[in-house]
Amino acid sequence: MSSVVLCYSVTKQLKEALEHTVNRESTIETIESLLDKRQSLITAIKPPFTEEEHVLGKQMIIWNQEIDRKLSQMQSSIKRDLNGLSKKKTSVQKYSNPYESLQHDGMFYDKKK
Repeated sequence: MSSVVLCYSVTKQLKEALEHTVNRESTIETIESLLDKRQSLITAIKPPFTEEEHVLGKQMIIWNQEIDRKLSQMQSSIKRDLNGLSKKKTSVQKYSNPYESLQHDGMFYDKKK
């Protein structure tokens, strides 16, 4: 089997993994392994290509645009979750000890004589 056909099948698996996300952590692990596998296959692709391989390559380009869009959506979702988590952490800290953030190094001068 040629490396183009193998790369096509891995790209198809990657696209399907991004479409059917159930658990984000397991999906990320699957995506990472498929991306590593696909990267090694891409480096092994050498011309000349048959007509079938040209068709598969064009389909992979179309899928790659969808994959990039879905990966960027997943990345923004993860960033949003991390920002929300850090905001929640600071609000919990402020609620549990509301006077922690006050400065205690100021001085009071009595102007009355």
